[in-house]
Amino acid sequence: MKLFQLLIVILLVFVNPTSRAFCQDVTLSWDRSPTPEVAGYNVYYKAHNSELPFNGVGAEEGKSPIDVGNTLTTTLTNLDDDVDYFFSVTAYDLETESSYSNIVSTSWLPALISPRDGVTDEPDPATFQWEIAPAGYIVTYTLFYGTDKTEVRNAAVIVAPPTVPGQNNIPQFMIAVLVALMLLALQYRPLKKVPLQVVTLLLLLLLGGGLTACGGGGGGSGGDSAASDSNSSEVYSIKMGNDDYHQAYDLQPSTTYYWKVVATDAMDQTLSYESEVWQFTTEKF
Repeated sequence: MKLFQLLIVILLVFVNPTSRAFCQDVTLSWDRSPTPEVAGYNVYYKAHNSELPFNGVGAEEGKSPIDVGNTLTTTLTNLDDDVDYFFSVTAYDLETESSYSNIVSTSWLPALISPRDGVTDEPDPATFQWEIAPAGYIVTYTLFYGTDKTEVRNAAVIVAPPTVPGQNNIPQFMIAVLVALMLLALQYRPLKKVPLQVVTLLLLLLLGGGLTACGGGGGGSGGDSAASDSNSSEVYSIKMGNDDYHQAYDLQPSTTYYWKVVATDAMDQTLSYESEVWQFTTEKF
């Protein structure tokens, strides 16, 4: 099978609003493949998410994929307005089609910078770097990396549940103080008339209510790496805040890693922007 050298370094997307009601035109451009036998390019698209396959419909030019011939730019017209579309390009010859290029969208996605996709002999420590969000986006970043592509792709930012209105959140130190005061009160003579079983029951109720009020919260990474619960491999997630890079000292030599970045809206944690998944192989340390 022929190996394509499809180096679509940057697949650019330009959104052009049109005069037609509820429509948008999207112009795409890409770099030429260095493989001389390339006969043309296919443009793939899909609405709402970047999960494969890219089997979108609705463009005036046809359903995905669209054969655009041996050209380096094309425009998809009559796409639904206010809908996020995702795009990728492949090269083909008479027998073979390449893999997908990088993925772009009509909405912003964090672009990965380094380590470059497919690079080998990545030195130690590896420096992960990605694109900062443009003006108007207030986000925090979470870096995911591991040795299993599927697990990295499926890894998601854990959103803390909202606080229940009226929930009694008693600080733990207050529980300790109340217990100490009750034990101290047992030294007074009037309370010695109270049966021991009653005092024990009151202590248990106090401790149980305090633990219920204070417990139940999940722990975030707080900037430190945390392995996923997967048994087959480890996926590390690192909350980076506003930083756009991370140096990893925990990588193994001669190992292929997959990584991505998820940007989470600071005002609405259910809204996130996820990069594509890149891979690299570390050098023999």
